[in-house]
Amino acid sequence: MSLPGALVMNGIMLLLWLWQRPLWALGPLLLIIVFWGQHTRYFTLNTPDAEPEPEEQRIKVLSYNVRVFNVYKHLHADNPELPEEEMQWVAEHPADILCLQEFYNEKGHKTYDSRKRVGKQQDREIYVGKALTNSIGAEFGLAIFSRFPIIEKGSVSFDRPTKNQVIYVDVKLPSKDTLRVYNMHLESMAIEQKDVDEAMQSEAGLKTKGRNIARRLKGGFIARSHQVQRLLEHIEGCKHPVLLSGDLNDLPSSYTYQQLRGELQNAFEEGGRGFGFTYNGKLPIRIDNQFFSNRLKLLRFDVLNQIQFTDHFPLEATYVLSSTPVAEE
Repeated sequence: MSLPGALVMNGIMLLLWLWQRPLWALGPLLLIIVFWGQHTRYFTLNTPDAEPEPEEQRIKVLSYNVRVFNVYKHLHADNPELPEEEMQWVAEHPADILCLQEFYNEKGHKTYDSRKRVGKQQDREIYVGKALTNSIGAEFGLAIFSRFPIIEKGSVSFDRPTKNQVIYVDVKLPSKDTLRVYNMHLESMAIEQKDVDEAMQSEAGLKTKGRNIARRLKGGFIARSHQVQRLLEHIEGCKHPVLLSGDLNDLPSSYTYQQLRGELQNAFEEGGRGFGFTYNGKLPIRIDNQFFSNRLKLLRFDVLNQIQFTDHFPLEATYVLSSTPVAEE
């Protein structure tokens, strides 16, 4: 987790030594070259593809942690209209495929009947992987919406009890090809901003809260390492091209990210611009991702940081499916 800071400090040292002792600048310059692959996980300067492919061949994908559509009053206390605004924005988004994390559905409710509003009314099929159902029958979990026919669906089983999960669907594209779409929400970091604030206020707070934060981080790292191995085993058994979207709950320098990046390309690295932070909070981090296999060609990728309904920013990307593997740039 300290690697982003180390990369930034290395850049600062390079500029400092270039100004004072140019020969010493060779040290940080060499490190920047050696760790260039890590730098591009945090900052990129890609340009959008010209998108020459016909409109009907494009696959537009939205991935978004919707934070249960802000159903709880404390989540929309400052703006009572926030849940309706968010639901309307998600429902009317032009994406062909939507991968939603922290999904919520309350059948028959004017605002929260998301199966109907995001799915049926927008001519999208839906698969919901339920983590739990409450006393009024509302659903919580993951959901995939698709304007393409869903011909297969299921979930990835983990070897340890958890509320987090990965679901998938196989969709039939207009080209008659089949695309496997995974939606993931891996183990949370379980860190609250108030705990970080208290830890930084005093030495005593740092000892008590700091230790608690460290224990939570360790537990999350271990859980995600098991979850990503199960996910990769499932992907390896898939005969179709793969698109993996969702809330990774881990950083680009993590073991979890590295394992996925070893098998799939990352949309931010291939098509992003700038830092690509996806967490809408005080911590500037990128924990939401889209990964894809080499049969898919990425035309455009954007972090929609102007959309601030939840503590995550939506990810929007456009792909086309190639008949042959696309070389990684």
